[in-house]
Amino acid sequence: MKKILFLTLAILFQSCVTNKYLSSSTPIDEILDIGYFEPLAIIELIKKDNKSEASDSLSIDSKQKIDSLLSTNRKKYKIKERITLNKKIQGKVENEISYLIQSAMRKKNLKGIKLTPIIDSILESRIQRFGLGVLAVGFGRSKGNYVGQVAKSVVVGVLTLGLFIPVPIKSNLRLFSIIVDSKKNEISFYKATLLIEKSPNNYFVLKSQLDKLYENYLFKKYN
Repeated sequence: MKKILFLTLAILFQSCVTNKYLSSSTPIDEILDIGYFEPLAIIELIKKDNKSEASDSLSIDSKQKIDSLLSTNRKKYKIKERITLNKKIQGKVENEISYLIQSAMRKKNLKGIKLTPIIDSILESRIQRFGLGVLAVGFGRSKGNYVGQVAKSVVVGVLTLGLFIPVPIKSNLRLFSIIVDSKKNEISFYKATLLIEKSPNNYFVLKSQLDKLYENYLFKKYN
């Protein structure tokens, strides 16, 4: 599972400069009582020598905050309840969600993308038509690493007489989501937020980005 998700991570940070959603022909007012799968989060920590590694603690923290936000905003997002699975099945579902997100992103449309077998069988067994998946990707830096990068940028600025001053990025975050339809065996909705230079573990940042995923689809945005 980890190998597939990290391969996906490399692809997910490529291109995609728009954050418009893709949707199927299913009317939005039909998409109700959505069950949601446990969120996925792949958060890396950049340490010494600018080398990054997967951070289980940051990933779990991000995942738990997204789960809490989905639960507390059920009415707003038209969510029914979380779909709880055992660890083995959960791993397979994570792979399938990753695959479906990757497929939608590559094709830039939803036509011809069939619902994967494990997710389909889970929804059908629960008599649940719609299921929602969320993936968070991003990175943070250790405190010492960020301070070091800031110092390096100052040195480069001095040496180039201010012509080039690299700005170190402390952290970033991007969210992806799909809603799948077991009745029509398809993806009903796909959207990715734009990559932002914000903490992937900030509750309010995550809340704002979740709203950006579903605004003007699951709920109306009012200015």
